[in-house]
Amino acid sequence: MKLSEHFFRAVCDYRYLLERDYPQKSILKIVGDRFALASHERVMLYRGLTTKRQISLRQQKMINALPVHAEVTLDGFNVCRTVGSYLNGNPVFVGMDGFLRDVSELHRKKLKWEILERSMTLILEFLRKKNVSHIHFYFDTPISHSGKMCEMTRRKMLKLELIGEAETAFSPDHELITVQKGVICSADSNIIENAQVKVFDLANQLLRKEFSAQVFSFREYLANKKCPEKI
Repeated sequence: MKLSEHFFRAVCDYRYLLERDYPQKSILKIVGDRFALASHERVMLYRGLTTKRQISLRQQKMINALPVHAEVTLDGFNVCRTVGSYLNGNPVFVGMDGFLRDVSELHRKKLKWEILERSMTLILEFLRKKNVSHIHFYFDTPISHSGKMCEMTRRKMLKLELIGEAETAFSPDHELITVQKGVICSADSNIIENAQVKVFDLANQLLRKEFSAQVFSFREYLANKKCPEKI
């Protein structure tokens, strides 16, 4: 992933202002315009950087492995599109909170049906290998093809002899936040922070296991760099 020569300074300024409670969207415009950042760099700042308090909260929710015979509830489009973006050659990256994010999602770029179907096959095969006991997918009703995604997911689960269901919901966020048992899978910040159970970054673990994916990580990028104290 190509980054501009001023990206590091933009990261520093953005984090500095975030920690001082400036509005995130305003910061993004100010910093993005100041350093003439490309669109994918702006999305990376917006989705990949957050306050130290939020990072700590999200990491407390994260687990790096699924428990044996886990009941799993998935944010369907979030997980499938992240996997699909990688398969499609679109940029993905790991934020400071440790979760894998999709650069193209904020731009509403559509993935071909073949990519979404292959992504779902990989997701379900991954879960089958983990011997999960039950799977529940939620897909956003307002998004086109949500019903078609449910039908395809149910068909694939039946073929793989997996127990579970797939359904549409006007607010998958609400459904996942109210889950009280098992594990949920999403990289959505709001869901992670408000989850009542542990959160598993399925897309991240799948891509690392199946493709040995090497993606940009903000933690690694900033590990040996020091931001100036003032901007």
